[in-house]
Amino acid sequence: MTLASPAGLARQPAAAPALAWPGGGMSYGELRERVAALAARAAPPGAAWSPLPVISAARLEIALGALAALELGRPALPLDPGRPDLDACLAACEPDGAMQPEAFPAAAAPVLLVPTSGTSGGAPRIAMLSAVALAAHVAASAATLPSLAAGDRWLSCLPMTSIGALAALWRTLEAGACFAFLENFDAGDARRLMAAGASHVSVVPAMIPALAAVDGPGPSGLRCLLCGGGPLAEPVAALALAAGWPLWNAWGMTETASHVATGPVDAAWREGVAGRLLPGVSVDPDPATGRLRIRGPMLMTGYARPGLAPGAGLVDGSFLSSDLGERLADGRLRILGRADDVIVSGGVNIHPQRVEDALAACMGAGEVAVTGRPDPRWGQVLVALYTGPASPETLAAWVRQQLPAELRPREFRRVDALPRNPMGKLLRQALAGLAAPQR
Repeated sequence: MTLASPAGLARQPAAAPALAWPGGGMSYGELRERVAALAARAAPPGAAWSPLPVISAARLEIALGALAALELGRPALPLDPGRPDLDACLAACEPDGAMQPEAFPAAAAPVLLVPTSGTSGGAPRIAMLSAVALAAHVAASAATLPSLAAGDRWLSCLPMTSIGALAALWRTLEAGACFAFLENFDAGDARRLMAAGASHVSVVPAMIPALAAVDGPGPSGLRCLLCGGGPLAEPVAALALAAGWPLWNAWGMTETASHVATGPVDAAWREGVAGRLLPGVSVDPDPATGRLRIRGPMLMTGYARPGLAPGAGLVDGSFLSSDLGERLADGRLRILGRADDVIVSGGVNIHPQRVEDALAACMGAGEVAVTGRPDPRWGQVLVALYTGPASPETLAAWVRQQLPAELRPREFRRVDALPRNPMGKLLRQALAGLAAPQR
């Protein structure tokens, strides 16, 4: 194992459980053997420092391939073959070309190349994460979340190509614990693994209702149900709390090697509250834009570009996110929405998250998303899309009681489902088509 590899991967006894999935598993000894065999097959002459694409629809193969890249001292580029921008991701990292380690600041050479899971479209952006950044995330997260140690099991319900799953893999192997995963999200399989003894579970908000709807025994030894990847609505949080699950909310992104703020969903929690910053992290609103600027040792080196030289994305060692937020009096961070999601209607800047939160609290609304539709008078008017059984008249009456006139949608349209990416994030760019005038 190399210095970039999670420490537990080399030190755990061969018989200790390392990986688990429905119907199977792998010990640390078996894992080391599989990783070494893969590394031997992926090491042609002259390949040192060149990115290693790991392209597979199988989550086990993504995990093994990423660890094999570490064994070789090559940055791993984990990709799903179904990505529509697969060729663009490969071109951005020049997999056939060699990296120049001397081009990077000390200890900042990337070991993991992860496409961001943004929802606004455009060319792919690939965050370059160093071993130092990953180690900093693991240490800061361990100091904040409920303890994780050998004998514990972390279940990830997320795609293995996402930073949420990759960071959970790093945290788990660093601790010498067992990393459990699903090849595809299935609420029944997830609940069975939870009942079998998962101490920590990674989910996105859209998974919680499905998990709560499964009948069966409660989880055994669950200490942390970590929810990230998008806003957590109060009705969704209520489902987890009613089931007695220890729910934690988290905020972060690929560029920060996963979450940089987290905290328990307790009596003091309200929608938008991400929690407290991890040790070593600072977050401040940018004076010019209001967007949150992040500093900390777990930041990416930059975005990949030809030659994998340090790329764009950082300014003076900080990253400017697309999120708007504020620090509460008790020190917790509250996310107000994305700056690029702002809808301008009649000269008023409207953050859709505020309207969505109000609508989601209405019984029968289900999942809710608000978007703008072009209007010759107002510039844009608000259209609310929802999945529940409530009538448009019920929702209109509700928002009249909850929101000022300028924040009220002009139309309420029921849809079968909201568009989401594999991580469960709302695809806001796709909402416009659903909100288009009906003919």
